Amino acid sequence: MDQLLEQLDQNLKDLYRKALDADAILDDIQQQGHGKYQTIFVNDKSFQVSSNRFMPYLSEAAEQVAAMRQTQQFNTATLQRVVKQIQLLHKTLAEFRQAITK
Repeated sequence: MDQLLEQLDQNLKDLYRKALDADAILDDIQQQGHGKYQTIFVNDKSFQVSSNRFMPYLSEAAEQVAAMRQTQQFNTATLQRVVKQIQLLHKTLAEFRQAITK
């Protein structure tokens, strides 16, 4: 279980810098009068939070990993949900980065 939690932590660390950078870019875009969207993940039930920035989504995933670490227990559904959230964040941040570099 410790190895699994370490892998989740490493993924969260990788996502942290990317999310900060993406949110800074989104702030700049919005200050220029663009980016009128309400949420990053529209109609996606993977997250309970709804935001127009990446950090709240990352925070939700990190809180779940921290709860698993604290209790040293988790069920398969919780693990699957966290893994799906992390995958979705990786995918969306990569697509975002690719879109802004064009």
